[in-house]
Amino acid sequence: MALGQGSMHDVLRALRGIQDLDLDIFRVSRELKRLPSERAQRRAEIDSKIARCEDVEKELSTLRTKIKEIEDDTTIQRQRMRKVETESNKTRGDAALLAAFQHERQSLRRSISEAEEEGLRFVEQADELESRATALRAEVAAEEATFAELSGNVDREVGDASKKLEALQAERKARLGADVEADVLTTYERLLQAREGIALAMLEGRTCQECFMEVPPNVFVKLSRGIDLIQCPSCDRILYLPDA
Repeated sequence: MALGQGSMHDVLRALRGIQDLDLDIFRVSRELKRLPSERAQRRAEIDSKIARCEDVEKELSTLRTKIKEIEDDTTIQRQRMRKVETESNKTRGDAALLAAFQHERQSLRRSISEAEEEGLRFVEQADELESRATALRAEVAAEEATFAELSGNVDREVGDASKKLEALQAERKARLGADVEADVLTTYERLLQAREGIALAMLEGRTCQECFMEVPPNVFVKLSRGIDLIQCPSCDRILYLPDA
């Protein structure tokens, strides 16, 4: 890519004039992506904790239903026990019937005892789940408050960054003008994307100051002539001399 004698130096000066702007544009653009991304990640973490809390509360609700069922069933069995005792007290002389009542009372006592033990285990589990749910609810409430503040800060920072980006792009457009030919600008723009905002590299001695690789002697000679657009053989960036 060759231009008239000395004119490539002018092109490189024009590109250097917008390189710092472009680096700022890339930094601001990254911020505009990073800030909402971090907020979305924080939102996802809180939502995950909310889901865990809901799971605990659902498990707690199931346990409470079981406890209520055991209590209801135990109440029915106690009522039956009292009825059996009443009927047993009314029975006189019928050994077989008395034995049947005695057997039923023993069965009811055993069933009530087992139900009470199971109910006690469920109550202990429910107490533990209630503690976990309470802790999770408190954590979620605190994190929601922090997130609301974070979200407001992100909105402000995104607004400021958007205004800064707009100003930088306007300044870039004003600086660029018509000093750079379309094919050169295309190469520069491609390298901006490929090299994360740094398309130019100063050649000091024979060393590229971006990748720090030494270039062949003929590269330095061609760059000094100021006729061709010279790129680093290693990192592909457009080379310029410090005093050009």
